[in-house]
Amino acid sequence: MIIDAHGHIGMFNSWPLVKGRPEDVVNMLCNEGIDYVLVSSAKAIAYDCPSGNAEVLEAAAKYKEIIPMLCINPRRPEEAVAELSTRQARGFVGVKLHPSHHEYSLTSPAARAVLELCEESQVPVLTHSAEDDPGCGPQAIATIAERHPDLLLIVGHACLFSSREVVDVAEECPNVYLELSVNYEAAKLEDTIERLGCGRLLFGSDVPLHNPSVMVQRVKVIGLPKEEENKILCENTRRLFQLSV
Repeated sequence: MIIDAHGHIGMFNSWPLVKGRPEDVVNMLCNEGIDYVLVSSAKAIAYDCPSGNAEVLEAAAKYKEIIPMLCINPRRPEEAVAELSTRQARGFVGVKLHPSHHEYSLTSPAARAVLELCEESQVPVLTHSAEDDPGCGPQAIATIAERHPDLLLIVGHACLFSSREVVDVAEECPNVYLELSVNYEAAKLEDTIERLGCGRLLFGSDVPLHNPSVMVQRVKVIGLPKEEENKILCENTRRLFQLSV
């Protein structure tokens, strides 16, 4: 089984040729032998969290392959708390944050309130990250991981792997997990596995913005023992999100 920890539905303005309908995403996954994908909404990431989250739930009800993630914007605190309070009843398995699009820092007071709620209820948080964005770069990741030691924090794209700083942070903070999408640089994944092992690495593709076949092969080409490969491709995500699939 393969579970993709990082996917989307909808259209991104900066990616006009991407086909982001739920059926397109599911077809891309099935063509590559991927069984399930954790999905957040492009609309929620762009400007409208409640409407986008509703679209994700609708897609999940139609396609068994889609597992819904709740996207919230801490800069809209009342909306964010309301969405979080109904998360479990509506079937969302975790929270997606996008500091770059929503223009805030993970270390800000607004984000702190949301992160405290997620830490208290043990809701896994997948955050967008990028080395060149101080709001969600390695130092911000380190700050919130230390501030919230019981937070289940997943670093989307692993800061795009442009340097080893995020791996340094993960070495020091056992509550930090690295999601590996858009990591194409030779030897960096192998080096990360040598330093961290496979227990906190999650396969992700950023589908439909990127073709999942590339990331599947990026993991498989290393030639890991089957048990270790399976941790990255499936078991870590299943365990972290307590999935019953």
